[in-house]
Amino acid sequence: MVKYKYIMKEVICMSQNDWMDLGKNIGHTLKNAIDTLDFTELNRSIEKTVNSTTSMINNKIKQYSTAVKSATLNQKYDIRKITKIEKKIKSQLSGYRALRAIGGIGTAIFLGFDLIYLLLEGWQTAKPAIAGSSFLLIPCLILLIFGIAGTHTAKKQSSYMKRFHIYISNLSKQDMVPISSLSEAVYGTDASTIADLHDMIADRLFLQGHVDRKKNIFYATDEAFEAGTLPDLPHTAVDDEETPLTPLAQSMIQEGERTLSRIRHYNDLIKDAVVSQKLDTLEQNIRHILVFIQEHPEDAEDARNMTKHYLPSIERLLETYVELSAYPDPGDNIQKSKRDIENTLDTLNFALSELYDDLFEMTSMEVASDISVLETLLAREGLTKDKLPR
Repeated sequence: MVKYKYIMKEVICMSQNDWMDLGKNIGHTLKNAIDTLDFTELNRSIEKTVNSTTSMINNKIKQYSTAVKSATLNQKYDIRKITKIEKKIKSQLSGYRALRAIGGIGTAIFLGFDLIYLLLEGWQTAKPAIAGSSFLLIPCLILLIFGIAGTHTAKKQSSYMKRFHIYISNLSKQDMVPISSLSEAVYGTDASTIADLHDMIADRLFLQGHVDRKKNIFYATDEAFEAGTLPDLPHTAVDDEETPLTPLAQSMIQEGERTLSRIRHYNDLIKDAVVSQKLDTLEQNIRHILVFIQEHPEDAEDARNMTKHYLPSIERLLETYVELSAYPDPGDNIQKSKRDIENTLDTLNFALSELYDDLFEMTSMEVASDISVLETLLAREGLTKDKLPR
């Protein structure tokens, strides 16, 4: 079993090195494209690099997948479900925006036609034509109203999920937190935050959440809630100190937050709805990795290539895209460069998503190896049902 643990550590180390090489390659490719303003092969090159590295890592992990299937992380929330909900909200928002656009254009065309015809010909002459066009105008109005209402609802759901991410950021280093701290973080009231938390528990975003109204505390786990119901211990002079983040983790989180701020800035400047959605996805992927670093500061080195290579390249890429969009009459080359950058955003989102999944995969493998070694030692000491010879 010790040999098994050693092999698992070796696979983890190899995966980490592969991601470091991937980060360097992507950073180098992006820098060359931006410096030369030639994006022709950019997305294809990055996609090839990502697919090659991902395939290599997956092949290594699959060799030991049967040995680690039983190892699970003690998570306070279901990452897969959260991702699924966020994808659904994006899809709905895109659909409602399309309905709003179609309905708005149709309404403007037919209503404008009716008004112009009425002014030119008078009511008696224009009445039949207006009556006929109403069969097209009314469906357009319905689409417009439905699209506006749906967009509003989807935006509310999106804000709901953004507040959830802020809540879990405040829970990254602890399993309980004053509700007042959460309400301050989202610029809300305690009452609205409590309502939010109850909804999130009902939606199974928090798997083990508990709200204590008397103490005004939110507990993210059953264990923390049970501990909170125990009688208070006598006060001692020595207070427990919260374990600080490592300098590397703190630096990465600060750099990540700065980049997220820049992405939101560029997102406000970019009017294209499709590109805006890609930037929303990019922000969420980066946010997921930052939350992981907050919860696992000892594993910050595994994600270091994100801040070292990905984030600076993303900023330069978006800055270039905004500059290209500023041209009043863009030619074919500028249009093609913008399309290449848009495609590259998809590839970068895939790369960051794979990096996030790989971080959890490596943590799961480490847990499985540690459990296996412990079970072997206990069995050899005769402390389990299956005793092993010494």
